[in-house]
Amino acid sequence: MINNALLDLNWINLLILFGALQSLIFGTILLFNKKHPGAKFLSIFIFVIAYNGFETFNWSSQLDQYHLFFNLFPFVTICALGPSLYLYIHSLIYPNKDLNLKAYIKHYYPFLFQFIFRISMIGIYILGINDFFFTKTQMESLDNLYFYYAEVLSVFVFLVYLIKSIRLFARGDHKRSLFTKGLRLEIHNWIKALLICMVVLGVAWPITIIIPHFINLPQNIHYYPLEIFLVIFIYWIAFAGYFRTKLIYKQSPKTSPTTITASDANQFMKKLRMAMEVDRLYLNPDLNLSKLAEHTEINVKNISAILNQHFNQSFNDFINHYRVQEVCERLLSQENQHLTISGIALESGFNSQATFQRAFKNTKRMSPRQFSNKYSNGK
Repeated sequence: MINNALLDLNWINLLILFGALQSLIFGTILLFNKKHPGAKFLSIFIFVIAYNGFETFNWSSQLDQYHLFFNLFPFVTICALGPSLYLYIHSLIYPNKDLNLKAYIKHYYPFLFQFIFRISMIGIYILGINDFFFTKTQMESLDNLYFYYAEVLSVFVFLVYLIKSIRLFARGDHKRSLFTKGLRLEIHNWIKALLICMVVLGVAWPITIIIPHFINLPQNIHYYPLEIFLVIFIYWIAFAGYFRTKLIYKQSPKTSPTTITASDANQFMKKLRMAMEVDRLYLNPDLNLSKLAEHTEINVKNISAILNQHFNQSFNDFINHYRVQEVCERLLSQENQHLTISGIALESGFNSQATFQRAFKNTKRMSPRQFSNKYSNGK
């Protein structure tokens, strides 16, 4: 039996315990949410934090004197934190673009490596109890080797996937998705808030493991600030995250009933590109889906399905890409030196200055003026 008098149940430990329980509940709710994009990855993300909370409570409350469960897999589940964050954000930005099972497993290689390593060590320990396989000294050396690299590896994996997540978000593809404008803004704000929290963690975590090398502190006490931050994050994501995920799931666009095979998509795409590159329909500022469908003799729904499912583009992205290219060519032509940039944009099919500026920056990653200054003089 557990002697409560020997447990350290101070307010910090209780806060960590309640936070872990809160995240366990929220993660379970997410696990059964089939309509929110990436719910399963956010659920894994939350479960990892919950496990970390229980693991911290186990040693900080001295509960580990009574059982060894949370001592068996240190720095294992935490390796799934970064990949789960990245895959969740990927699912939000590309809700209709599922990766295959092999790709998912590849992202979780660090977690699988750590898990197999610890299982192997447990097996070796069982065989080595009576010096059957390894001596006690050799097993301790193997355990020390694991702890020497395991935490550093877990931090490294998290930082790599945090950077990948930030770069994915910075590309801004979610701003051009088929979601409604309001929902795109909701997704943008939700991912941004989540990433800001993770950047704080990405800064605090390495500092936490470096501090003991410079300051002599009581065992494991340097983890408390990090754990308190995670508890605060857990309570925030449990409440804010619940309403955000519920909102996004309610407004998520239904998967298009029109399914186009890859072969048909390529054939249709040839017609669409010919309409742009040969017939130059994009120069018509009034061009819309119906007019393009009439010209190419491709059903309106098929055009949307082709661009969305196979080329991850909206109709406007597809048309504006050609208009931006036309603007660039005209800006570099000596024949158009007498025209303003706005005039060239209008002649290239744009009928809105705001749309032109936004499309140009999304395509070229610079403003039309910057492009003109950089390349018109042959730079």
